[in-house]
Amino acid sequence: MNKVKGIARYLVNRLVERTLNLSQGRNVGCFAFVDEDGYIAAHGELVDGGLNGIPLRMLLGKVTSMKGKSLIEGLKQLPDNTVFISSRPGKTGLITDVSGVDFFNLPLVNIGVKNKGLAGVGIIYPKAEYYDLATKSEELSLQTLTTCIMEEEKEVLRQTNQLGFRYLDVGEELEIVDLPEMPVVKKKFNGRDWSLPRRQVASLDGDFAQQLVSKSVEIGQGREVAGIGILDDEGRVRPHGRVVAGGIGFVPARLMASSAVDITGKSLYEIYAELVDPQAVIVHTHPGGTGVMHVGDAQAGPATWGRPIIAVGHSKDGRITGATVIETTDQLFDLADEDERLNLEFFEAETPETEAEIRNRKFAIAQEYTGLCKTIEIN
Repeated sequence: MNKVKGIARYLVNRLVERTLNLSQGRNVGCFAFVDEDGYIAAHGELVDGGLNGIPLRMLLGKVTSMKGKSLIEGLKQLPDNTVFISSRPGKTGLITDVSGVDFFNLPLVNIGVKNKGLAGVGIIYPKAEYYDLATKSEELSLQTLTTCIMEEEKEVLRQTNQLGFRYLDVGEELEIVDLPEMPVVKKKFNGRDWSLPRRQVASLDGDFAQQLVSKSVEIGQGREVAGIGILDDEGRVRPHGRVVAGGIGFVPARLMASSAVDITGKSLYEIYAELVDPQAVIVHTHPGGTGVMHVGDAQAGPATWGRPIIAVGHSKDGRITGATVIETTDQLFDLADEDERLNLEFFEAETPETEAEIRNRKFAIAQEYTGLCKTIEIN
């Protein structure tokens, strides 16, 4: 996409007004579309932010069908002239991170809302150098776990702060222009025939599992270790690439993919939609556990990237205690949709009893995610 020349004033005003009406620090977002003249002139339905910000499945559902789809499959349906717009209550339109453009691989527009009015509009474009910045940020976040003396940790923190200054220049101001108001775009974009396979995982290669666990025990500190596997015709997951060491309780998405593909200059969208094998399975360790997973694992695997995720539990001495998989299923996506709705309903609750019901259901959903774990053989 070429450089955007400006954004329609009426569109900006709509997001500012909606944000002010919501209050409570909640943001508002939508997908919008650049016309032939290079202006953001039309937009899809506005979506209110909830407990966890803009609900992405709901947002995508305004412009494409999300029934039975992961986030990456929904993103694949967006037309090439799409941009993502979000308001920033309490802040200006300044953009100081690349996580959004890394995920969407689209231009992102921030509309600042402050002191009961507009506080600037900023835009960031997809650029290879920004994706490499994101990789560097992931690497630095993990390097603090490998330092052995205070001076080493100080140097890592110094590099992290220096990298932070580079983020001050990733965005630029976007001009607001007077354009005719356009009706809200309610068209569903479903023209691209692209989806990921849904297959049953039966077992995990024993040597692969042991390789992961050995590395996990070697680095210690409760850090998770991961790798990409490939599901063969018999439903067995075999190794595909190298093993990578993550953090305590997580493995960053870019680092994960780098175990199997070259991620240099690529966005997360490009990596998981175009480079990672459709038959890929994410495999990681759960130090001190038995392989049982939770909502975070589901979101890091099938809910976002459309691939099954396996956890291998092990003891501190390297004894494998079990392995489970969360596969790509309609039930998984139904839970994700319901959780997003509850995150919005929370702000509509007018009695303690109603809020309690919402909170209890959210806890129940978390339990149901764990119930999606299927025990698999290691052989």
